[in-house]
Amino acid sequence: MGSISEKMEEHYKQTFEKHGATSLGVDWGAVSADHQLRLQKMLSVLLEGHEDATVLDVGCGFGSLYDLIVKNDISLRYSGVDLCENMINYAKKQHPNCEWINGDFLSLNSEHGTYDYVVCNGILTQKLVVGQKEMDSFAKELIKKMFSMCNVGVAFNIMTTHANYFTENLYYRNPAELLGWIMSELTGKVKLDHSYPLFEYTLYLYKEDFPLMSYGAHRTLKGEV
Repeated sequence: MGSISEKMEEHYKQTFEKHGATSLGVDWGAVSADHQLRLQKMLSVLLEGHEDATVLDVGCGFGSLYDLIVKNDISLRYSGVDLCENMINYAKKQHPNCEWINGDFLSLNSEHGTYDYVVCNGILTQKLVVGQKEMDSFAKELIKKMFSMCNVGVAFNIMTTHANYFTENLYYRNPAELLGWIMSELTGKVKLDHSYPLFEYTLYLYKEDFPLMSYGAHRTLKGEV
């Protein structure tokens, strides 16, 4: 799996060097509103009574999710992990009071403990030049690890096969097939959001002990001014 992580690291290191702390800098295209929408979908994993919960942002980039958390005065204890040292260094300067981890999420050991919520915005939408089967295995490993490290819930996005065009470097999964695997292997407490106007969907996985009373659905989050 290391080869996929290495390819991802090199790709995003270059996009950030070229475009900086922007949606282009994390290869989300030039429309910053789309980037903000994806961030909002990550925060929709929160359940009522989340105050002071811990959240781990896998592939945190330059910390744009935390910027949204601060903008909306949401009470969370945030940690971010990313392969790209240049992004992590930028995030540390912007928000020195947060925990920023430069490394491969799949290599994190037990000393990092668990988090109430684990979110992943973008890693599973991109496969670069990796083959489909190899990326399928990587995706399953990543999803399993995120779920094992959460106490409450997980959110991640992925490209949908219900699209009118396909791009070679992106990673597409049939939502029904992926949902079936998750419910067979991980949890029956799942929500799938395929309703927003992008060719992707967000999946929300919860531990069996928690009722699905969503926090994010009850408020409109402020994006970029």
